[in-house]
Amino acid sequence: MKYVLHYDVAALVLTVIILIHFYHKKSIRVSQTVVFVWLVWISLITDVLDIVTVVIDEYRLMPVIVNLVNVIYLITFNVLPFLYYLYLFTATGEDKDTWSWRDKLVLYAPVSWTMLLILTSPATKLIFYYNLEEGYCHGPGFVLLYVATAIYMAATMTVVVKYRSVLTGWQKTSVYFYLLASLTGIILQVLFPNILLLQFAVSLALLLLYMSLESPDDDEDKLLGIYNHRGFEKVVKDEVEKQIPFHLIVANITNYFPIREAVGLDSGRILLKQLVEGLKGELRPAELYGLADGKLAVIVEDSEEELDRVVKVMQDIFSRPVTGGDMSIQLEIMLMQLDYPEEVGTLEDIMDSVDYFTTVPFESSAGEVRHMSGQILENRKRENRIQQIMQQALANGTFQVYYQPIYSSSKGRFNCAEALVRLFDDEMGFISPEEFIPIAEKNGMILKIGEFVFRSACEMIAREKIWEKGIDYIEVNLSVVQCMQEDICEMLYGIMDEFGVPYGCINLEVTETILATDILLNTMERMAVGGVTFSLDDYGTGYSNLSNVLKYPFSIVKLDKSMVWYAMENEQAMKALRHTVTMMRDLEMNIVAEGVETAEQRDLLKEMGCEYLQGYFFSKPVAEADFLAKLETA
Repeated sequence: MKYVLHYDVAALVLTVIILIHFYHKKSIRVSQTVVFVWLVWISLITDVLDIVTVVIDEYRLMPVIVNLVNVIYLITFNVLPFLYYLYLFTATGEDKDTWSWRDKLVLYAPVSWTMLLILTSPATKLIFYYNLEEGYCHGPGFVLLYVATAIYMAATMTVVVKYRSVLTGWQKTSVYFYLLASLTGIILQVLFPNILLLQFAVSLALLLLYMSLESPDDDEDKLLGIYNHRGFEKVVKDEVEKQIPFHLIVANITNYFPIREAVGLDSGRILLKQLVEGLKGELRPAELYGLADGKLAVIVEDSEEELDRVVKVMQDIFSRPVTGGDMSIQLEIMLMQLDYPEEVGTLEDIMDSVDYFTTVPFESSAGEVRHMSGQILENRKRENRIQQIMQQALANGTFQVYYQPIYSSSKGRFNCAEALVRLFDDEMGFISPEEFIPIAEKNGMILKIGEFVFRSACEMIAREKIWEKGIDYIEVNLSVVQCMQEDICEMLYGIMDEFGVPYGCINLEVTETILATDILLNTMERMAVGGVTFSLDDYGTGYSNLSNVLKYPFSIVKLDKSMVWYAMENEQAMKALRHTVTMMRDLEMNIVAEGVETAEQRDLLKEMGCEYLQGYFFSKPVAEADFLAKLETA
């Protein structure tokens, strides 16, 4: 039979290109990658042997040589589906020690009996035979090799289905392509036995696998020349799966973003590159990883001596200014140490700890190493749990809106109230807004929560006709994220129109720290024209910038409770409070004093000229029914 070798040659070229690119780049050697390297090398050997078997068959060499080459070729060829199945199982992160006997039987049995059949075939002629007259021929049991391949293909598909939530989209796509290419190659090989297509199909599948999952470029921060977050997670995952103890040091450059804002994105990255270059040289053999802008990590072997060396190097380098061009800047860092498995036992806990440390501010001296204690990890888990509770509350509409009445000194009664969101859970009980609001702002849920509160307040205003109960308006807080939305004006007007709420019945509270945006100023001006009023909340805690009071269309200034409380115990603070009240009255601003808890505070603020008083002395925030009952009794 005259064989066509073009596709085998193409497969050989493709496989060589993959290997050259892989070894040219610095790559991470985790279990998954090691199996992939074996897969490529075995594929290369199979490509070569497939060509060699054709050549020696044509020249009718000694049967001993032909049999030996064909045995090696068939063994390598039938190991490929086994390695692909092993690669995919490794990618799932499943610990081999936990595999069932069925998993192990599927893994080892087919490749074992096909090897036995191939090795004995020169004597049994079951898989193949060779003689000088007929040349190379398939034996009656050759189909068993395809059966073994089919078993591994079916097992591979089973793994995809079983671990579909663990595998990435690219991993699943590459498996589907591998299965389709292999099946197509087998069918064509049976139909056209002289055209050697199967190895080309396998090489294409390997190329897709490499480009999508195993390319070293995907694990590298090209500017910094170190492994990135993806590479870091791969290494940590591999260490945890192998249960290898290690120490993890994470460095968070706390002033990186202010520096980048000051010098520009490109200059900031150049400074970071200068820092990384110095660290890489001093830290070797320990590996440095870039987790994100201004966040670095080092995985240290389980050695106290090596750990002390790495920490000392990082503290020493960060203590010196970083230079780049004409700039010389001092970076400020916080260091976290995490020990596996003493402090954390799972990959999820490790990644959660790193994420928590690099996103939540901690009180710590510059360069001081902070241990990721169990309490910190519990805080992270609590945050995750609160996030789940908020998602459920949004889906089920179980957030609650409470109202805190505000007392009018001149009218001697409540004349307005502030709407405040509350969250309760059967397991965790009351969850403070000071805890869940920052989480909601970070993950974007604050937009839906804010809309829920505004909609609930408008529904109550319209249903109860609160103006008939002596309430002029309801104050509703706008979050930082809401104020950044260009369509916030349309959304708020749309809800008020839906319930038929007079625009004057709504007062929107904005904190001073979120001012200075053109979007917000435009929104406030558009809504003020319609009759919506605005309060400057928490005055006295931020910049207390008078220009903000004058620039934006505020009609109310709310003095923060800390300003009121401090004035009761400090003479200078009392003078500042009196001056602030007088100044706001001269500007014809209405003033709300928050945090009024005693009769003494009430009398003092009334004497100063504060028109509106809010605090526990009058009422704590209460549920809607209790708020309406208070209005009836008042």
